Amino acid sequence: MTASIPNEFIDDLLTRIDIYDVVAPRVSLKKAGKDYAGLCPFHNENSPSFTVSQQKQFFHCFGCGKSGSAIGFIMDFEGLDFVDAVKVLAEKAGVDVPLKNVNKDYSERNNLYAVTEKVTRIYQHRLKSNNKIIDYLKNRGIDGSTCQTFQIGYAEDSWDGLLSRFPHDQHEILDKCGLISHSNQKSYDKFRNRLMFPIHDRRGRVIAFGGRAVDAEQQPKYLNSPETVLFHKSKELYGYHLARKHSQESTILVVEGYMDVVSLHQHGITNAVATLGTATSSDHIRLLFKTWDKVIFCFDGDQAGKNAAKKALNTALPLYLDDKIIEFLFLPNKEDPDSYVKQFGKQGFIEQMQQATPLSTFLLTIMTAHIDIHTLDGKAQLHEQAKNYFKQLPSGAFRRIMQSKVSEITGLQPDASTTKRPVQKQSLVGPLNPMRRLLALVLNIPQLCERIPKTMNPRQLPFKGGEIVHKMIEIQANNPQIKSAALIEHFRADGYVENLTRLMAVYREMNESEMQAEMDDLINHLEQMTTTDQINRLREKQLREGLSDTEKQQLVALLTKKIK
Repeated sequence: MTASIPNEFIDDLLTRIDIYDVVAPRVSLKKAGKDYAGLCPFHNENSPSFTVSQQKQFFHCFGCGKSGSAIGFIMDFEGLDFVDAVKVLAEKAGVDVPLKNVNKDYSERNNLYAVTEKVTRIYQHRLKSNNKIIDYLKNRGIDGSTCQTFQIGYAEDSWDGLLSRFPHDQHEILDKCGLISHSNQKSYDKFRNRLMFPIHDRRGRVIAFGGRAVDAEQQPKYLNSPETVLFHKSKELYGYHLARKHSQESTILVVEGYMDVVSLHQHGITNAVATLGTATSSDHIRLLFKTWDKVIFCFDGDQAGKNAAKKALNTALPLYLDDKIIEFLFLPNKEDPDSYVKQFGKQGFIEQMQQATPLSTFLLTIMTAHIDIHTLDGKAQLHEQAKNYFKQLPSGAFRRIMQSKVSEITGLQPDASTTKRPVQKQSLVGPLNPMRRLLALVLNIPQLCERIPKTMNPRQLPFKGGEIVHKMIEIQANNPQIKSAALIEHFRADGYVENLTRLMAVYREMNESEMQAEMDDLINHLEQMTTTDQINRLREKQLREGLSDTEKQQLVALLTKKIK
């Protein structure tokens, strides 16, 4: 169970927030009838199947099936939990979130954030009082303002420099933050005599640290926090929160080291992030494409850089969309972004970025490596080699153009097997029994609850879901103008949100008047079903033991009602 936020607050928040204003800055939307449409940010597609309804305050993708309220969108898009997503929207609306109670896990996570922030301040204070490290930074060309921006600090050369700053009962939390190591049943600081780079999540909270050795003989040169509850290195990028905040560019530069990002930022190139001691992951690319249209991967010009570029290429291919651009920048040998920007300045580095290799060119270079394309054997080899790459690419113009280019070289047409089948749309719901239809209609238009006769008890219908409908009737009665999005959020704690949001798509082709007519027909059907069920039960009792006078009158009334 998440931290409890009153349903009344959620209802009011979703009334204050327009889902269009939440989605539009993150997804390119165009007017499509009464709704808005765009490319889904949650799966790869080349034609829009993602819609946003202001009337229902809801989003839905007809391709992957994802749907939900503004809260659900922020949770999925930003990778936040429910409470943090509500906080993001509450901040936008200018209101405070009233937490009724906080469970153990949520409270512990907040404690972890509090500890990482405190540790960051400790490291910053240690830096300010250490002239040797300040001189080291000056020699590296990093000024005080940049240190403040990135919250750079220093871990002193001591086994318990950090441990001694926390009471013993908080050492377990330090351990959970990845700040303590253990040996021979003894605990000691993980980071010692290192320049400390706090790693922030996309909201700017410190979740981990990277430590750079300041002495030449110290190993390893770079030491990162281990995986923790807060930190998963394959999902995070160093400097992402600053790049998104400060950069107005549509291009993002991906480099390999903390110092590269810091140095580029100081020279005015603020659209730079770094991977965290790991290869570029698919999660990294999805995250980058959510904010930027063009991604430039920057590598050293040596063999190690080229090998890293190949890995990034293979990771990127399944995620490459026609409206996005990926390029590869290889710096001159023995140069990295840090050294290059210091030597040639901002303009010199930008000129290098402008000469980056398009993914299409780099892909063709990889495919033709060690192949003599001027021979018949080489053409056949390229034809086979290319198939493995084309199978990874999503359907669309880019893949067709690449296939045409290879066909131009080989003189062969691409195999049909390299053409992907269209992605099957996800099944939205199970069999549409009357209860599912009732739920779908009420979810689309909560005011249809008012058409359900007070004599009909949904909980007595012979289908699962009656309790949910009963609760929806109560919610709508207390808030007659409630929107679909707010209604569904009442069921998040029960774990029903995913199934309910899928049900909403059942009547996507109907307008409001058609759904009202459908509701009237359904109510009539359910009333007849209820009447038949009551008649059958009374007749069974009549055969077993007979009926009382009252029950006989009830049976006659039910039979008369059914005939009508």
